Amino acid sequence: MALAADDPRRRRLGYGLVAAGVLVIVVAVLYVLEAADGPGAAPTQFAQRRSYDQVKVEVHRVFPLAFLVALGGLGLALYGGRFLREGEER
Repeated sequence: MALAADDPRRRRLGYGLVAAGVLVIVVAVLYVLEAADGPGAAPTQFAQRRSYDQVKVEVHRVFPLAFLVALGGLGLALYGGRFLREGEER
């Protein structure tokens, strides 16, 4: 079903896609941050901290997936932006 350029549903869809894309990017960033901080709650004592090498290895392990997910979110936001731009006068 094609939506006309001046259809209000098209603008709602565009805003929804942009919001969903930004949300996906934020989730990907939080995923990497959680991996860097360790599973569960952050360490509460100095002795429980993780070394630089442990954090580096874990971030390198999760980064490719998070990067691909964030790129998908960027694509979703750009696609939503296209919906919003097509209704504007040039």
